[in-house]
Amino acid sequence: MIMKNYEIGELQSFLFNLILKGKESRMRTRFIHLLSNQLELLQQERQQLINDYAAKDEEGNIVTETKTINDKEEALVVFPSKTAEKEAQTQIMLMMNEDFIIEETTEKMDMLQTLQKIILNCDLEFTGHKAALYDRFCEIFEDIPLLKYSEAAQ
Repeated sequence: MIMKNYEIGELQSFLFNLILKGKESRMRTRFIHLLSNQLELLQQERQQLINDYAAKDEEGNIVTETKTINDKEEALVVFPSKTAEKEAQTQIMLMMNEDFIIEETTEKMDMLQTLQKIILNCDLEFTGHKAALYDRFCEIFEDIPLLKYSEAAQ
């Protein structure tokens, strides 16, 4: 199963908000756990990239400045140059565009098949951006080779 890192949060949110019970709920929880682990890893790697490119004070701490954005004060990381800031953004973008692969092992087959049924048979209505996201989620789950072999055997 392959998706882009930037799609993980949207899929997690979509699944989290579905009303499910029994086995479907348990399989969703297992799958969300896999997604959460990847999101945590991405956050750590993003922070490492920021650490690599950010301006540092004499003690080696990242320099931040407070700015008001949308009537809220936020601490923003300071970069030593526009080039460093641009390179950090490029590296983060590259990371988010990397593939996230969930191996389709026999241990995960039941979970993946259950999730596939949940997503492909979802009877909710979507419009606009949510419709495009739902279509992409369907594509992700339709393209799972292990499930195709399993269906062919039946």
